[in-house]
Amino acid sequence: MISAIDRLRALRAGEVLDTSQLTGIEDLPMEWRIDYEERAAILEYDGGLSREKADTQALQEIIERLRPLENSQGAIQL
Repeated sequence: MISAIDRLRALRAGEVLDTSQLTGIEDLPMEWRIDYEERAAILEYDGGLSREKADTQALQEIIERLRPLENSQGAIQL
């Protein structure tokens, strides 16, 4: 898991995000975390999923949305 401090250091250094290391919402950049929270809420309230299932599905969807942004090494420029 990527720590918050490591993520901030990477952002400041212009480094990349390795999507293979994403294990939870705390690993997402803030703008993607906001999208995650919104998607999870929609899945829970409009989709009728439990909070746990909505969270899991939302994270999977966000990771899938990040994949096209990956470079040839499987990382995303932050």
